[in-house]
Order: sequence, then C-alpha cells, then structure tokens
Amino acid sequence: MTPADAAARSRIADAGLAPEGDRRIAWARQHMPVLERLTGLELADGVLCGRRIAVVVHLEAKTACLVLALAEAGAHVVATGSNALSTQDAVCAALVGRGIEVHARHGASPEEFTADLLAVAATGPELVIDDGLELTRRAEEHLPDVYAELAGVSEETTTGVVRLRALQAAGRLPFPAVAANDARCKHLFDNPYGTGQTTLTALLALTNVLAAGREFCVIGYGYVGQGLARAADGLGGRVTVVEVDPVRALGEALPDADVVLTATGLVDAVGAADVSLLRDGALLANAGHSNREIDVAAIADAAAEAWSPRAGVTTYLVGGRKVHVLVDGALVNIAGLDGNPIEIMDLSFSVQALSVRELAAGRLPAGVNRFPDELDSLIARTKLETLGISLDELRPAQRRVLDDWRVG
Repeated sequence: MTPADAAARSRIADAGLAPEGDRRIAWARQHMPVLERLTGLELADGVLCGRRIAVVVHLEAKTACLVLALAEAGAHVVATGSNALSTQDAVCAALVGRGIEVHARHGASPEEFTADLLAVAATGPELVIDDGLELTRRAEEHLPDVYAELAGVSEETTTGVVRLRALQAAGRLPFPAVAANDARCKHLFDNPYGTGQTTLTALLALTNVLAAGREFCVIGYGYVGQGLARAADGLGGRVTVVEVDPVRALGEALPDADVVLTATGLVDAVGAADVSLLRDGALLANAGHSNREIDVAAIADAAAEAWSPRAGVTTYLVGGRKVHVLVDGALVNIAGLDGNPIEIMDLSFSVQALSVRELAAGRLPAGVNRFPDELDSLIARTKLETLGISLDELRPAQRRVLDDWRVG
C-alpha cells in the first residue's frame, strides 16, 4: 500500500508527527536484534506473503518494529492500539507514512476506541496479533462474519489467554489460537522483569517521590506481581502481597500502604469502598491489563473534590482522605512512560511474529495452543547469538542417558 492510500484509509491524530515517530522507531529497532534476525531468516520463507494481519497491541515504537517486520515479510498489515492511553500519535503517523493503515489516536474516548477496533476488524484480517483479546472478542460480538473467517489469533497477555480459554470452553473458538503469553521467552522475562522495572520507573517519574522506606501493597502475585514486588524491594521499599483471599487481605494490607500496585488482570481490584482503608495520600497504580483494575469512575463519583497536582496524577478527596491515581488507572508503565524495555519486547514480539507465522502455515488445530517449544528455543538461541554466547552440545554418553531409559 502506498503512503497516500494508507493515509486515505487511516484514522490518526496528526500525520505531521511522522518525523518524530520515525526517530522513535529507529531507536527501538537498534535494540531489537532478535526480531531483525528472525525477520531475515524465519519470516522470509513466504508463508506470510499476502496474508492479512491485524496487529492490536500498545501502539508505540517497539510495536511499530513488529508491524514493519510483518510487512517486510510480505503481509498486508493493519494496526490499532490495545489501549487509547498508551497509543503514541507520532508512531501512528510514522507507520502511515510507511504505507501501513492505522486506526488509533491517543486519548480516544471509549466509543472512539471501539470504533477503531471495529474498523480494523472490518478490513477482514485472516490473522490477529491481539492484546487482551480486544479485537477478537469485539469481532465475535459485533462482526460474526469476520470472526467466522479468522484463521488464527496470537494473544500476548494473561488476561487475553484467560478470555481465549473462556471462549473455547463456551464452544465459540472455531479457529486455532496461540497462547503467546505462556511462551517461556515471553512470560519469564516480559512479565516479571519488563513490567516490574518499568512500573516502578513510571511511578517514580510521575510522582518524583522516593521508593526507599515506602510501604508497597502488590495486589496479585502472578509473574507480574512477583516482578513488582522484587522491583519495589530492590529500591528499598517494604512490600506486602495480597493474594488468594483479596477481600480479607485488602483489609489487612491497605491501611499500611503508601503505594498500591494492582496486577490481577481482572477488574475492581481496588474500588471506592477501599479508599476508606487507605492512608491519606496513598498512591494507586495499575500494572495489570484492564483500565478497570482500579475503579477510577467509582472513586471519582465518591470524591468531594478532584485535581491534578502533576501531569499523569489525579488526586481525589474521598471521606477526608486524599488518594493519588496515576494515569487514570491505565497501565502505568506504558501510559505513563514507554512501556517495557526494548530488549524485553524484542523477545516478546519475536514470539508474536513466529506465532502468527505458525498460524499462517496452518499447522495448528482449532482451540488454544501452546507456543511450540522448538520456537521458544530458537528465539533463546538467537538472543544468545546476538550476545556472542553459544551453548555446549551434549556428549554422546549424556545423550544416550536421555534417549534410553536403560542407560545410566
């Protein structure tokens, strides 16, 4: 597609921002050697040539590198964001300038956000790279004909995989899907290290407060929650984790918390009623998926007053207590800053690229599929190669022990 055609089909904020977007993409690309190598090798086999792919991920520079890798492999790619508050308008403009159709604008209303998702779905993608199943579930609900024609979906979040399994349990998943989130090269690095580091980085940048000595309450202790706890502890914070029985545990943990971080992948982890348990001046930030992990609307309704003391921070006065909510309850690391480190997303987007290639090749059955172990190993080996590291081979005697139960 020519840039002019892409511009005519797209809905973005400002095409004039393209030069800034190009600079951001160039910087990200420098630090994504794994995806670049796989683009030149695994994605160059023609499997993706001519395939229609929708990419629905936080639309910033690292995602743009994934979009461009797929386009370089010959795919027809249409892109939108998985969260309006994390969309970077400059990156959208740069993609359109390179001939990619984009429907996304930073700060779009919920209605506009849904309209952009449906506009991408209406282009008739065969394959979807999704985040939180945002496009797939809307296609199932609003565009059943489009949904019926999907050849596969690759999903990169815990929340989205849960939704995929629910669709499958309901008998409403007629095509193959890959749980990309469960790949070792994704969840062992992206969730604990990427989100853990960048959530704390964003929180401190947005507030300019000190982490050392603060009481952190982490709600949800999956891979993301573990990363948050490790990062807060490493910065000198004192950490309490809420898990298993959240109602009882919140009542015990919140009164001592200076900072509350949600990482449940669900909704209403913290609501208006919980504000009465908080210290005056507590910080609330979301590191899960849904913007509704913190029920900001309910907190706003209960507030006697609200104001913005800093960019990205809204203070609500509820019952005589001040509570500071970061970036309106959106994902704090990506709506507040630039999201996970580039090197982390190099691995995660390599998983997504190989997932969609596997789906395009038609090798997977309908339903939710594991990301193939051999592709996980390929990504890991490629990463080690970019670092100048090689692995030893097993000796013949060692191999015999693995291959024959009678040996050893």
